[in-house]
Amino acid sequence: MKKPIALALVLGAFAAGAVEISSVTAKQRWPWNNLVDVDFSLSAPAGEAYRVELEAKCADGTKHFAAKTLTTDPTVMAGENRVTWDFGADYPGVRAEDMHFAVSVVPVAEADKPLYMVIDLSGGTSAAKYPVRYTSIGPEHVRGATNEPCQTTELWLRRITAPKTAFCVMYFRTANYNGDAFYAKLTKDYYIGVFELTQKQYNLIAGTWPSYFNNVDCRDSRPVEQLTFNTMTGTWEDTSANPNLISADSPLGKLRAKTGLPLNLPTLAQLQYAALGGSPLGREIYQYYVDGAQAALNDIARYKGNVEIEVKETTHDADGASGTAVVGSYLPNGYGLYDMLGNVWEISATPKYNGNWSAYYKTKSGDSTLGTTADNPVVDPKGCAASEASEQNIRAIYGGSWYFGSSPSVWLFQSKVSVADWRNDDMGYRLTMTVE
Repeated sequence: MKKPIALALVLGAFAAGAVEISSVTAKQRWPWNNLVDVDFSLSAPAGEAYRVELEAKCADGTKHFAAKTLTTDPTVMAGENRVTWDFGADYPGVRAEDMHFAVSVVPVAEADKPLYMVIDLSGGTSAAKYPVRYTSIGPEHVRGATNEPCQTTELWLRRITAPKTAFCVMYFRTANYNGDAFYAKLTKDYYIGVFELTQKQYNLIAGTWPSYFNNVDCRDSRPVEQLTFNTMTGTWEDTSANPNLISADSPLGKLRAKTGLPLNLPTLAQLQYAALGGSPLGREIYQYYVDGAQAALNDIARYKGNVEIEVKETTHDADGASGTAVVGSYLPNGYGLYDMLGNVWEISATPKYNGNWSAYYKTKSGDSTLGTTADNPVVDPKGCAASEASEQNIRAIYGGSWYFGSSPSVWLFQSKVSVADWRNDDMGYRLTMTVE
């Protein structure tokens, strides 16, 4: 019969820089089932995630054990954390009178599994705080399913690594139009919503149901729409350039306060890069790829060709066959992001300049070649001031909607990039957070 380990002095370890581990404790499960729970406090920058490494030594220093089997996700964040080590699985039959445990963390590297931030909204509008966790395991989602936690009570965002090369923004070409193009370079990683923001998630943050497709039988997992930019943020200005203008009583302001995180709306460049899903940069026309192959339109988007356009005003689409689809009803892109094309246009933080974007950045910088080539890109481009926009309520949007796009030439290429920010049932939101 195996003798249970007795846990004695527990040691903490320190990561480099300002990252500090403290208050480390370990406790065996009783009755003994080979599991050890290790609790610790991590002081680290908000928004960063780390992978835990555990070690144990006999008190007399004669034996050393490294954790190989954790039953919990090894990814942790700032605050209180617990990881569980299946000690018996790694070292069956080990007998020890006492152990010294050490905890260390290393930053999550680019080569590691995808990293997700998960915000627990289940406390609703009355919650003092929304708990946040990080994980390398993606959301449990069945394509087309409704009312899953990841669609309703949890807000999932995936970390995107800043590309090492520049790429074209707002660039698309059809038979009758050559798009306004400039090269951009993103220098900071950022998190972006795995799904479009849903009506239930918005209700848990703001306490209201503003959407047109609001039938109670099928609204929770559908994207929130009919929501103007200034209602969401409390300002018409570019919130990525001026986050201090986000009002405390706006839905976005409340979410920032209750998470302690600098959540925001994406720039147009962030939206477009995320939509590429890791497909090769430098294409003249960006296309939507799934598992390395160009996807069929019907498989990737709710659009005009696969939706019943006529919506009964009295029912506001009781059965979900018209208008918006439940988020996650179609294939995700290479980053695991759903509905990057179709369903609802996604409103960016970027006001639409009253003129040519390429010329705007050249004029502002005094560099007549800025953005012309990948060797001289616009770095982390923001939008213009609301006073410089064609109208203060004009935003840059991305992705198309259920009401537009009757052929792949509209959908697999970037189509419209700006529209008046009125209340409309085909415009919604996808949240982001830039890692500073």
